[in-house]
Amino acid sequence: MSLFHWLRKKLLFLTRANLFIAIGFMLLLAGWQVLSFYTHEILLASPAQAACALWGIIGTSYFNENFLITLWRLFFGIVSGGLIGFVLGTAAGLNEDIKNILEPFRWIMLSIPPVVVVVLAMLWFGMGSKMVAFITSVLVAPIVYVNTVKGIEMVDEKLVEMARLYKFGFVMRIKDVYTPAIIGPLGAAMVLITCMGARVVILAELMGANDGIGYALGVTRSNLDVPQLFAWVLVTLGIVSVFEFILLRPVEKHFIRWKL
Repeated sequence: MSLFHWLRKKLLFLTRANLFIAIGFMLLLAGWQVLSFYTHEILLASPAQAACALWGIIGTSYFNENFLITLWRLFFGIVSGGLIGFVLGTAAGLNEDIKNILEPFRWIMLSIPPVVVVVLAMLWFGMGSKMVAFITSVLVAPIVYVNTVKGIEMVDEKLVEMARLYKFGFVMRIKDVYTPAIIGPLGAAMVLITCMGARVVILAELMGANDGIGYALGVTRSNLDVPQLFAWVLVTLGIVSVFEFILLRPVEKHFIRWKL
């Protein structure tokens, strides 16, 4: 196949995928618009009202301060929780005794409701960034932990025995045997924790912070400013989209190509 035909095939595939993504967004907006016609404006703002409210707050000091604070909390919570989950998951996947020791903690962390974690963190840390970062890390780490363990357990035992036979060092075994196996589960986990992390951060800010997007949502709710409330919802969706499609997806594709 010539380079021209290969590029043409790729472009056609991307165009088809982008077309159906655009159709999905159009259906979503159409459904939102239809619901706004049959719902009182104090309950649901229309897409146009939300867009106008968003345009009115973007660039203001109030918007910039709350947006950047939430962005920093989300980034720190995901990175710290992801690292903790990855390190513990790698240790548990390689050592059955460590896995059994951590099993009760894993069960508790995945079973406890997020609201309980928020309330406890408010008691321990008070209001502010420490509380929000702690909540995000605690709720993110178990998901990364489970996916890391499952990925390591999926490694073919024959490959492990071969690595031992050829006397692979610990770093080489991690790099060449285990890392390719956990790329898929870990990539899925990162997309999941990005979406969940945004919800957790905003919930924590709403319940126990005096700044951030969650705090701004609480203010707009108290003022019954529904268009601005939906404007902040659009900002949240934008943050998750940037994390997933601009940061995580390219990294995942890079590692998948490296795996192949």
